[in-house]
Amino acid sequence: MQQNPVIGKPIGKLALSKSFKEMSFFHDFRTLADILNWPVSVLLLHQGFTYHHYQELRNLLSRNQMLQLLKAI
Repeated sequence: MQQNPVIGKPIGKLALSKSFKEMSFFHDFRTLADILNWPVSVLLLHQGFTYHHYQELRNLLSRNQMLQLLKAI
């Protein structure tokens, strides 16, 4: 199975809000893969990671047929 190129793309180059990009920089998330290493329950504990960011992440993954990569637990 071939990995979607969006996974390794720098977060700064993705179609995400300035707020999402700032939060990612603060937590040293450089690529989408860095974020997807964490389950949602843990991401929501990160300072500044809001439900809005979660929804934005879900929308990006859904647009790229990668929603299954989001860890629930």
